[in-house]
Amino acid sequence: MTVIVMEVIKVARHPNADSLNVYEMQVPGHPSVQVIGNLERIYGVGEHVLVAQVNSVLKDGTKIKATKLRGIISYGMALEKTELPVGEDVSQTYCQQSVVQSVQMQRWPSVELLHNVRRSLMALEATPMVTYRAKIKLDGTNAGVQIFSDGRVAAQSRSQIITPDDDNMGFAQWVSQQMDYFAPLAGHEHITIFGEWCGRGIQKRTSISKIDRRIFTVFAVQYGGVENEVAKLEIDPDKISQLLPSHPDIFVLPFMGEPLTLDFGNRDQLESVANAINQLVSEVEQIDPWVKATFGIEGLGEGLVLYPQTQTRVDRLTYPELMFKAKGEKHQVVKTKQPVQLDPEFVKSIDEFVALMVTPARLEQGLSESCQGPLEMKQLGGFLKWLAQDVQKESEAELEAAKLSWKDVNKAVTHSGKSWFRDRILSLTDIAQ
Repeated sequence: MTVIVMEVIKVARHPNADSLNVYEMQVPGHPSVQVIGNLERIYGVGEHVLVAQVNSVLKDGTKIKATKLRGIISYGMALEKTELPVGEDVSQTYCQQSVVQSVQMQRWPSVELLHNVRRSLMALEATPMVTYRAKIKLDGTNAGVQIFSDGRVAAQSRSQIITPDDDNMGFAQWVSQQMDYFAPLAGHEHITIFGEWCGRGIQKRTSISKIDRRIFTVFAVQYGGVENEVAKLEIDPDKISQLLPSHPDIFVLPFMGEPLTLDFGNRDQLESVANAINQLVSEVEQIDPWVKATFGIEGLGEGLVLYPQTQTRVDRLTYPELMFKAKGEKHQVVKTKQPVQLDPEFVKSIDEFVALMVTPARLEQGLSESCQGPLEMKQLGGFLKWLAQDVQKESEAELEAAKLSWKDVNKAVTHSGKSWFRDRILSLTDIAQ
């Protein structure tokens, strides 16, 4: 079932957001489902509602996933009231059937900057003390391998399932050649191996691009996550290494350095640890220590990802909320003064906002995310759509600090992205001539 008629059995106001309601929906014979909705459409107990469940894809391309909103998880989307009977499956009317029947994407979560993590905790009045471990952030392309319990194997990029005929930097072709390695890993749980596909020809900026081949560097493994299963993450390198047999082109990223404890209730302590992390990022940017130790190559590194330390598998929905990334200056998608800081940058104008958010690193990332194959002007629309969504998603704190709205800056962001894209097309044309 993907979009199904459910009955509202309970309604409550969201405890942390005046503009949201928390609903409990149910179909007889099945567990109830918790869904959060805004006040534009209000549903009463006993009413019938069309509910898009997790992993469905609506005809407009909206992908439904479990989402945590101000501390409470929503397991679907309420679409509208209906007079249809409870339990009726209306997926054919509301969903993209070809996508529904295909392999479900298992996305690696978006990782925030520290000031956004702190801002979210402050909104919940939470001040935890969290111990972190760092892993090197490699400059490649996000990739994953799904292994089904029946032995099927699927490759994915950051945004979609890929195949050798519709590939991303050759990753799906490589996975198809490694079936004897991946298929035997099948067990009673669905597994997704998350990593970075990196090496020769994938990026040009860092030392990892100078190695003599392409490699898959694993930083996490997800268990479950399909057919409404609760997904769990394993991020401990030793435990991941126990799962994965030795392979010449598969590496498990280790932790770097010693544990770092952040006290979110103590600003002075946070400042001190942030300074220490910034020093580590500076060192990594000069020489990536993992690439040097593993391949004997010295050169630029991208930065770090900080993972809360844990001894067990963790909940896929809640754990990433405390993760944060710290990139060196050459790789920042937000041009902050420091890789790690406690407050968002303050800008005085729309032009300053664009300079802050529309950085070369973000624009390059946009090309790899939204444009497949040779770069052409017909890809401009998809690129600008990705850029606007990415900037809007990551700039809430900066807009708030500057007392700007997305409507104020949207046109300028789009203009900047369009100019950059056209210049890139012209540069490629000049090279071809």
